[in-house]
Amino acid sequence: MEEEKQDPLDWEMRELMRRMRPVLEGLKRGPPPPAVFEEAFKRGSLGPRHAPVLIVVALEGEPSVSDVAERLGLSLSTTSLLVGELNRAGLLDRTEDENDRRRTLVRMNDRYDADARAWLEERLGPFRRTLERLSPAARANFLDGWRILEEETARTAPGAAAEDCGD
Repeated sequence: MEEEKQDPLDWEMRELMRRMRPVLEGLKRGPPPPAVFEEAFKRGSLGPRHAPVLIVVALEGEPSVSDVAERLGLSLSTTSLLVGELNRAGLLDRTEDENDRRRTLVRMNDRYDADARAWLEERLGPFRRTLERLSPAARANFLDGWRILEEETARTAPGAAAEDCGD
């Protein structure tokens, strides 16, 4: 009896599915945010949708609201709303760009900056260590794969065309 030839893509799909669950579970179990963040989130009635803005600001230092919107793939109005809510909760400070008064810059409030950076370093550690272990070519392929997965996920997601309706 001749052994059936197995499609390599089928084997790779099974391997990907086998590895995906433990990775996603590990990321969910990551370190909780510092207590001062939780207090600010409660005080400002903030939710999970605010966290990506904090991450971008903590990583970038002092981006403009437009820069944050671009990095997150959100509309400027949605991003401005999220930044405003984070500002009212005391987590972010907004300032006018001295070189271009039309731009608003945002940065972590000094009270939260050190805690935010320490938490993000721990939270994003698996991502950084993964990229560090890859060669530059493998890193480029890895990131290319994630871009393609993002496109495919967005294309098949219900309501994918309504980017931030209701935000």
